[in-house]
Amino acid sequence: MAAPKLFVVGCPRSGTSWVTTLIAGHPDVVAVPVETHAYRLVYEPFVTLPAESRRQRWRAWKGTLRRYGLRPLLFGFQPFDIWRGIWRSYRILNRPHSYGLHALAGPAEFKAILKAAQTQPGSPSDQAEAAIAALLEHFFQQQGQPGQTLLEKTPLHLRYADRLLRRFPEARVVEVIRDGRDVCASYNALAQQQAWARVGTAGAIRQWRRCIAWGDQFRAQPDLAPRIHRVRYEALRADPTAGLQRLLDFAQLDWTAGQVSAQVQAADISRVAQKGAGQYVRQGVVGAWQTQLSDAEKSLCHAIAGTELSRLGYLA
Repeated sequence: MAAPKLFVVGCPRSGTSWVTTLIAGHPDVVAVPVETHAYRLVYEPFVTLPAESRRQRWRAWKGTLRRYGLRPLLFGFQPFDIWRGIWRSYRILNRPHSYGLHALAGPAEFKAILKAAQTQPGSPSDQAEAAIAALLEHFFQQQGQPGQTLLEKTPLHLRYADRLLRRFPEARVVEVIRDGRDVCASYNALAQQQAWARVGTAGAIRQWRRCIAWGDQFRAQPDLAPRIHRVRYEALRADPTAGLQRLLDFAQLDWTAGQVSAQVQAADISRVAQKGAGQYVRQGVVGAWQTQLSDAEKSLCHAIAGTELSRLGYLA
């Protein structure tokens, strides 16, 4: 019987790291230590790359050459090229504190899992999902114990929440939402030191709007909705004890009042050593956008995502 799985998702900079830390303090939870980005690294290439035009391939020629070699640039992607690229991506990202699949399996085990997945029936994308399932199972067998729940946090796995829930009948998804303007403020502060965060206010608020739409779409599906718990970051900060109790109930994890109190205390953002300007974990202040965004940026957020901000109660 497969171990229960809990995936924490949401727009990046919405507090998913803190929520994961809160849940991971439970003794019956074993957490993957870094974001795996498994669906982006393993599943998505089989869906997107074969459809790319020659112009699209050459537009990103450096990354394509590094991960997939010259042949796909000239002739297009075949499954063999993509499997080889997944292995190369693994090696590129296989370093301490980096996101990636190395957290799930060592090099030899990873290669064996990829090889076995390619013998599975179905399309290459089906085989890719089989590889992801096998990697998660391998991690749990190495790190978990019977009766524990596997916890994984990759924010943009939100895009594949429906696939996660259908691939893993034992899984549940926690979707974290936050005021999109605070998301933009967090991105802007982090962009001072992290290149991946340099998306600009317009890019950040558009991404937030897409993430809200994905969450709405999946929760509107009757077969999925009971297995998706949307938690509002602001409400969780206001009352983390009650919020964590609801999260543990959703995850079907037993708890006591003393245990929840200890988890909340241990996950207190003020206790995190690596936080603040330039760090992935920041202060997490609610309403920081009021002083950290310019008037032009505030107007831009309202113009792009005012409908969503209002519907969710972030605009009076």
